[in-house]
Amino acid sequence: MSEKIPNGGSFSVNSFIGHEFELRQLPSARTGVCKSEDQTCGTSFFTVSPNYDQVININKGIEIEFLDDQIRAKNQATDIVGSCRTKAANLLQAAGTDATKIKGAMTFLTECVEDEVAGTLSNANEELAFQAKVRTGMANMMENYTCFDQDLESSEPLRTESWINSRDRIRREVQVLLDRPASKIMFVKGFISPAECDAMAEAASSTLHKATVADGKGGSQYSEHRKAMQAGIKVNWKEEANGDKIATLSRRVYDYTNYVLDLDIKENGQEDLMSIQYFGRGLNDTEPDRYTPHCDG
Repeated sequence: MSEKIPNGGSFSVNSFIGHEFELRQLPSARTGVCKSEDQTCGTSFFTVSPNYDQVININKGIEIEFLDDQIRAKNQATDIVGSCRTKAANLLQAAGTDATKIKGAMTFLTECVEDEVAGTLSNANEELAFQAKVRTGMANMMENYTCFDQDLESSEPLRTESWINSRDRIRREVQVLLDRPASKIMFVKGFISPAECDAMAEAASSTLHKATVADGKGGSQYSEHRKAMQAGIKVNWKEEANGDKIATLSRRVYDYTNYVLDLDIKENGQEDLMSIQYFGRGLNDTEPDRYTPHCDG
């Protein structure tokens, strides 16, 4: 990709994490050379980070100023602490060796930072609440359409990979739909076989109950936004060596989780395998089983 950006201009581009770009200074159309001591044109590089709101400013001499949400947050924190630190330093200088005044200066520094941070968090929470309201409203407006259009395509994957489980040696296609440090959505085709699915349904049938969401107070509650039936399934790990379908499937879950996150999670102390089942009651059902955006704890 090649794009000419005039002085004072801007240009937007969609890319992927880790993509490296090279910026080249263009020579003068009149003289054919660049304005530098040896008349050579400068170059710079930058790499797409995994963070949000990335902006690259090209300053004089092709010097890059790279900003994203994480860098802005650090700069803001530095500004908060820096302002309070300067005032506290002046108080300490005036205090000399007076222990009471020194203690007062340190107290001022603590309270100053707390007040600044509290104000910043308040503004951030207000913005988050507003954005959450907007997104919830959009979800409500889109819900009827997306549920009605049975041919609506899912989001395009960011990329497609393959995963080979070392146990069954089967290559499975993986569509990466979201890949962030703290959240990942991956669709693994053929992850569960029809026989394993039937085994889960049978094991869960006797203990199915209404699904709940966390209430934020350590308990659980029902939600109209998550209407389904659920049941925990105890895994009989002793039968894994004998080909038990649920144990085999559960081991595959751990294998893939460890593969994606580069961890070594064992089954000891982990939650049971969870079966979530949705029972349709016809297209005209006014309260169908569904999973829509909701708060879960």
